[in-house]
Amino acid sequence: MHETDGYPVPEALERFCEGLRPLEAIDCELLDAVYAVLAQPAVSERDVPDSPRSAVDGYALRANDVRGAAQGSPVRLRLVGSALAGHPEEGSVGAGDAVRITTGGVVPHGADAVQYQEVCMAGDGWVDVGEPVAAGDNMRPAGEDFRRGQELLSAGERLTPERIGLLTAMGVPHVRIVRRPRVRFVSTGDEIYSLGDELPPGGTYDSNSRQITAALSALGAEVERVGPIEDRTEALIEACSGQWDMLLTSGGVSVGPADRIEGVASRMGAEVRFHWAKMRPGAPTMGLNLGGRPWLGLSGNPLSAQVGFDLFGRAALSVLSGGAPTVRRGRVRLMEDFRRRGPDAPRYLRARIDWEEGELRARVHAYQSSGGLRAMAQTNGYVIQPAGVSDLPAGSMLDALLVLPLWG
Repeated sequence: MHETDGYPVPEALERFCEGLRPLEAIDCELLDAVYAVLAQPAVSERDVPDSPRSAVDGYALRANDVRGAAQGSPVRLRLVGSALAGHPEEGSVGAGDAVRITTGGVVPHGADAVQYQEVCMAGDGWVDVGEPVAAGDNMRPAGEDFRRGQELLSAGERLTPERIGLLTAMGVPHVRIVRRPRVRFVSTGDEIYSLGDELPPGGTYDSNSRQITAALSALGAEVERVGPIEDRTEALIEACSGQWDMLLTSGGVSVGPADRIEGVASRMGAEVRFHWAKMRPGAPTMGLNLGGRPWLGLSGNPLSAQVGFDLFGRAALSVLSGGAPTVRRGRVRLMEDFRRRGPDAPRYLRARIDWEEGELRARVHAYQSSGGLRAMAQTNGYVIQPAGVSDLPAGSMLDALLVLPLWG
């Protein structure tokens, strides 16, 4: 089969992810759960803040006591204590009283406002307040951020650093997550060498495994890199065998004499879900299933491999992690003319995509070779050039594949 006879990308994606299920749920310490996916909702067991807190450094007081205060005629109050952060004032604030307070300090009983220290002048046992405040000013009421019993995160949400912070504030030391997928990445090809090896003529460093492994790690997977493996069937079978939740192989999926992945898959009893997709680059991408586990055969060229991973690998990994088999798409405005011969299948052009003036705007990289590592490093997504369309004028609205952010 040739790419022009291959599966449309949506059909190939559906076939590849059909029957995949989330991995089992496990309990995990909070810091070990970074970038993992919640298996159950997170419900707060406390109010945050748990008591009224000061939002500024200043003085806790009764607003009614200083309603007539002015810079030329301040109101003098008695200083009856202090409420530093972490050291609450045990006494209460009565009429004509004030308590020195710092940001985050507990507002003492009886006070209903905090005045900035910048408009006050303190002395020995007294403070002059030079401006009035209203009740509630410069205070964070109890439960302002969230309350006991409130569901703050849903099952299926990824634990970004910000969400780890939220769970910490909730007082949650352990969470139940979907087990991280164990992904094996096997690099193949007689011309591929490990970083640090001396390159012979015609050799190339194994950028695919490091590049895609970095993306897998950021998506919460546990990754095992194997190879590079020579183009020998028995060696490839050994490299692909064993325990893993998802397998990625790089190279060997086209129709050349050294392209052995289809034969290896047949020997191992894997089911081919699709081979060849209507896309450029990366048309020879192969989606397989071995005993219910996804196996994605990527092209060897770096951009081809990355496109295949971004379209199919991310989606399968999302399912294993408890999400949906989707890729992040959007509409973007092209900011510069792009003229290139119309492709025979949708072409994924590396582009820099930014949010500008209320819309997504894209600038296509000038170099679009399937081996273009520089283009990938300088872009963050893809603009999709429709099949048969040569000229893409500036201002055109086009479909795009959005790689960053990695999750929402």
